[in-house]
Amino acid sequence: MNEQWFLVGDIHGSAQPIYYFYQKNKDRLSLDSSENYMILLGDVGANFALTGQRDHKFKSELSKLPFTFICLRGNHEARVKTVIDKNPDGWETISKYDGSIFVEKEFPHIEYLADVPAVYNFKSYKTLSLPGAYSVDKYYRLARHLTWYEDEQLDEKEMELGRKLCRNEAPFDLVLSHTCPYLYEPTDLFLAGLDQSTVDSTMERYLGEIEFNLDYKRWAFGHFHADRLYPWADGRQMLMLFNENVVNLDKFMHMTEKQSFKDIIA
Repeated sequence: MNEQWFLVGDIHGSAQPIYYFYQKNKDRLSLDSSENYMILLGDVGANFALTGQRDHKFKSELSKLPFTFICLRGNHEARVKTVIDKNPDGWETISKYDGSIFVEKEFPHIEYLADVPAVYNFKSYKTLSLPGAYSVDKYYRLARHLTWYEDEQLDEKEMELGRKLCRNEAPFDLVLSHTCPYLYEPTDLFLAGLDQSTVDSTMERYLGEIEFNLDYKRWAFGHFHADRLYPWADGRQMLMLFNENVVNLDKFMHMTEKQSFKDIIA
C-alpha cells in the first residue's frame, strides 16, 4: 500500500481541519486507499481536559479518518505520562519508528511521541522531537481556573537529554518542535497588549542553542497560529505551520531554495 506522510500545526481539540483536508483531497490523493501518516506539531488537544467526555469525543472523531496521527506534545495538553498514570491498563508502549511511542488501546491510530526529547525515523528521515512550550496565556488561565499544565515545558534534566541526543545522534534530517528557536520567533504575531517581559522564553532560548549547534536539514514547528516558510539558509529550511494548510513531508524534505510554501502543500 502506498504511504503518504503529512505535517500540520495546532488543531486544539478540533478534528475539523483534518476532516476538511480529507474531504477536499481524498480523491486527488487517494487517501482511502493509502496508508496515511499525519504528524501534528503540538497542541493537538487529545489529552487536554482529562475529565468529562471532551477528549474522548475528539479522539473518536479523529479515529474515523483514514490517518495514523503522530502527536508531538505542545503546551495546551497534558504529558502522556500523566494520562497513562490515570489509566495504565488502557495504554501500551510500542516500539515503532526506531523509538518508543505511546498508544491508548481504544484509539490505536493516535500515537504519542515521548514527553522528552527523542529520536525517531519517519519514512527514512532521521528525526529529533523536542516537545513542550510556555503558555503565554498562563496567568489568564490561572485567574479563571482554566486548564494549565505546570510541566508544559522541558525541565533542565530533560533539556540536557536533548543536548546529549544532539551530540551523539546528529546529523538529523528533520527536527520537530512545538515552539521555535529564539531567533525565529515571529514577533509580528505576538499578542497585542501582552507584556512580553512576563513571557518565559526558556524553551525558545533552549531551542536556539540546539539549532545553532545542530547539523540538520529541515525544522518544523507550530504554536504561533500561522504558516511561514523562513529564508533558505545553507541548505536548511525552517517551517512554521498552523492548521489551514497541510504539508507533504516528502515535498518539504526535498524542496529547493527556489521553491515556495505553495510548492510543499499536499
